[in-house]
Amino acid sequence: MSVASDENLNPEILVVDDTPVNLRLLVNILRKNGYKVRPVNNGHLALQVAKSILPDLILLDILMPSLDGYQVCEKLKADPETSGIPVIFISALNEGLDKAKAFQVGGADYISKPFQVEEILARVANQISQRSLQNKLQQQAEILHQQNLQLQSEINSRQLLEEKLLASEHKMRAVFEAMTDIVMTINIQEGQLGNIDILPTNSITFYQDDTDLVSYIIEEIFHAENHPSWLSIIEQTLETRQTINFDYSLNIYEKGVWLAVMISPLNDDTVILVARDISDRKLAEEALRIAQERYHSIVENAIDGIYQTTPEGRYLSANPALARIYGYSSPLELMQSIQNISRQIYVDPKRRQEFIVAMEAHNAVSGFESMVYRKEGKIIWISETARAVRNSSGKLQYYEGIVSDITERKQVQEALKFQQAQTEQLLLSILPQPIAHRLKAGENPIADRFEEVSVLFADMVGFTKLSTEKNPTELVELLNEIFSEFDLLAKKHGLEKIKTIGDAYMVVGGVPIPREDSASAIALMALDMQAAIARFNANRTDKFQLRIGINIGPVVAGVIGMSKFIYDLWGDTVNIASRMESNGLPGMIQVTAAIYERLKDEFEFEERGTIPIKGKGEMIVYILTGKRFVKHIVN
Repeated sequence: MSVASDENLNPEILVVDDTPVNLRLLVNILRKNGYKVRPVNNGHLALQVAKSILPDLILLDILMPSLDGYQVCEKLKADPETSGIPVIFISALNEGLDKAKAFQVGGADYISKPFQVEEILARVANQISQRSLQNKLQQQAEILHQQNLQLQSEINSRQLLEEKLLASEHKMRAVFEAMTDIVMTINIQEGQLGNIDILPTNSITFYQDDTDLVSYIIEEIFHAENHPSWLSIIEQTLETRQTINFDYSLNIYEKGVWLAVMISPLNDDTVILVARDISDRKLAEEALRIAQERYHSIVENAIDGIYQTTPEGRYLSANPALARIYGYSSPLELMQSIQNISRQIYVDPKRRQEFIVAMEAHNAVSGFESMVYRKEGKIIWISETARAVRNSSGKLQYYEGIVSDITERKQVQEALKFQQAQTEQLLLSILPQPIAHRLKAGENPIADRFEEVSVLFADMVGFTKLSTEKNPTELVELLNEIFSEFDLLAKKHGLEKIKTIGDAYMVVGGVPIPREDSASAIALMALDMQAAIARFNANRTDKFQLRIGINIGPVVAGVIGMSKFIYDLWGDTVNIASRMESNGLPGMIQVTAAIYERLKDEFEFEERGTIPIKGKGEMIVYILTGKRFVKHIVN
């Protein structure tokens, strides 16, 4: 899966992990998929590099010496230069509190170890995409902000000019010559434009001086070659006795000028014409129109839904993206169809009230996730970011916000939870529960010493020969039936099955939780295994015998392996137990003197005598024959 796109070529990712194996694995995965990767192995260096290169994304391990992942994330979010960089935590910590803390300190996502390559790539691509979209929105918002500032400056300039003009008019009202407008009277004589009297003003800005206007006709004054007849306009004013207003554009000295013209009847054959320069206002209106069109284009073409709603729960406005998210053909259909957002949009009607409560408390919400209905009834997940809009007195006017469809992300999260649950169940099936929990918590390596552990090895006598006579399916089914019964017996006696090797079975007592009666429990297990084989043989022509060996003593136990974990035991105790089995007799339970001394009052034994044991020399061994029953004498 390649991440390169026109929107974000070769995104840069900072990977922080103090474990070299994990660091190399993540770097190789990301670089193979088109990312530019900067690896570091500690929190202090991560802060320096992050501030230096400002990466698009940070993959951050939690358990690191000196400065852990939580502390690194807090420092990143506290620095304005790095606060916007999304952080994905990658850790073996999988408890709910660990994840909650990761999100509390500012993490954008959380991936549990061991991780899947597809999961890493999917989550990284999601964060990179969100980062790119946020950058675009910020850039667009900044452009719009600058345009609005420019427009406001132009409007302020125009307002300032108008205020200055009005002040001048008020001061010099008594002196007509101070007027800023062109003022003239025009009469009609025998259906033709007659005298044109231009009243003197101080603001005849269109001409060099008053003498320029002498002997001009009105079409020449206003450059009206292509304008509708001024005569017809004046005649209409005189006929209707109504003032006519219109805007008029012309070029004077190669400069475009806009005039607001007002023609009013003065008497039966004369009108008064006032023309005012409105070029600044026209420029401001044009700038405002362009800004509004650009803003409208951004809203209409946005990927996320954008809306305004009344506090009561009706849409005031919506963009096409919001209509598409909710399954409607157009914003108009959405607004006409939805009369009550609480009941018609949210799956949980109480969710709208929770939205309002959050608004009242903080005046805004971010990442407000909810399940909602589409038009056809399908349920999807959305995330809302919104704010309350109030008037100058603080009264709530409406809510406005952005809606994102996060259904796919939620599905991925649910799938991840399911996979994590399966992984945990698999881990518990191959490791003792306490060991599995320690491994999940990040403890590595796991190694313990136990002073007294009972160890049992059992072997199916003659099974090797039988394996050459049976087909593979029959052989596996046969062995599975026997070992499944042994697994139940181990659970019954509170023992830990360690492993099977071929037709050999190993079970122990006293690990990973020590117990004083481990020898007694392992002896009962051995007797029950013999009984189980006897029941098994009763229904078969093929007869099996178990050769069992038992020993007790100190061991070292721990987890080994990288991709396939195994909990195993080491030490002389284990080796001697194995020798007790391999040097034992078919159908018999052979034990060491240590087992005999501990259990001679509870169980029946027969002394076999001294036998040679590889690596240990001559050893006295015993045969466990059964449980000792004490007779109670009743007086």
